[in-house]
Amino acid sequence: MLVVGTLFLSLNLLLPTISASIYASLSGQSSVPVAPPPVILQPGTAGTSTIYTNNTSAEVSVAAPTPTYDYVLKVVNQMPDSWKIRLAAYSQSNIGRLDNCTIYFRNLSDGTSGQIYIVSGSYTQQTGPWYDLPPSPAERYLAITLQANSSEVSIINVYLEILIPNKTTYAKYILTFEIT
Repeated sequence: MLVVGTLFLSLNLLLPTISASIYASLSGQSSVPVAPPPVILQPGTAGTSTIYTNNTSAEVSVAAPTPTYDYVLKVVNQMPDSWKIRLAAYSQSNIGRLDNCTIYFRNLSDGTSGQIYIVSGSYTQQTGPWYDLPPSPAERYLAITLQANSSEVSIINVYLEILIPNKTTYAKYILTFEIT
């Protein structure tokens, strides 16, 4: 790739005209391959899910009179490696109206993993424990149970943290829960 740029600067404030040129050349080839995300999000069958760019962020809408939404999002491993996942709440609005709200992972074989707990309008757990996401084809379901004391809107913003195998670094996907 060749990049050429020219910059002309002119100052007319009782000063003589100044002109300058810059020439820069850069060529090379990237050695970093672009790959699809190793873990993607898919819509669930309960509530309303909107999946955004590259299937790595989402907004989920649920209504409070229904106490359980069994499957609002699906987390899908597309790689041959096992990963670990968890949720971490980082911002919220109007959660004081939530009497009981639990956001958790579940699967068909080994139960559930509670991630975010809100009781009487306050967090009792804001970051969940790491939960196994086996090699592809594997999926985990995100579910929510809730009770609210009014019909207002609550927003809970969380990161889906995805721990890279045998590393201490992790990816963060943004999820927004809108509870009406």
